[in-house]
Amino acid sequence: MNWLDTETKALLQRASPDKLAPADTTTFALVLLAYAVHDQSLLTMAVRQIADVSEDRARRLLSGRLPVCVKNGLSYTDAQIGQFELICRDAVSVIIADEVVAEAPADYLADLYAKLRKIDEFELVIARIDFLPNSPSGQEFCNRFLGGRKPPPSLPIELMRKKARIMQHWATRIGGRMTLVSDAGKDA
Repeated sequence: MNWLDTETKALLQRASPDKLAPADTTTFALVLLAYAVHDQSLLTMAVRQIADVSEDRARRLLSGRLPVCVKNGLSYTDAQIGQFELICRDAVSVIIADEVVAEAPADYLADLYAKLRKIDEFELVIARIDFLPNSPSGQEFCNRFLGGRKPPPSLPIELMRKKARIMQHWATRIGGRMTLVSDAGKDA
């Protein structure tokens, strides 16, 4: 299944890359800002795949102080694929031009990362998976977004807004149904 379809790409990047990078930038860094530890092995596997490093190196990246550059020198498409893999594992990441990461003063980057971490895309929302088909695509959905677990129908789950919207898109696409129950304390 092509998880990174046009709609998913649009849901991943709510601000165009030119807001974070000069127009002539050819490579990007994928920077991990935060993550929830639901399944450390799945997150480690995602980082290992994105960064093309050993499992030990991926664990060291995750055990260090955040934010951390998972990988630089990426095309924008490869950075989006990495960001998608990380959001599926409940990790907040951003795509920033390599030259910004390499040349900006440390205090500027710290301020930028703090501002990016606080955008509403990474706030928690309550969602409910009302129905998933009992099919290979339903199982792929559970593997991709829920670590292989299929939650009981209508059980509220807490997710980042970005992940919830992507999951809602894919639930609909595979014939399922997912509802955003609350959004920052308001009914969705």
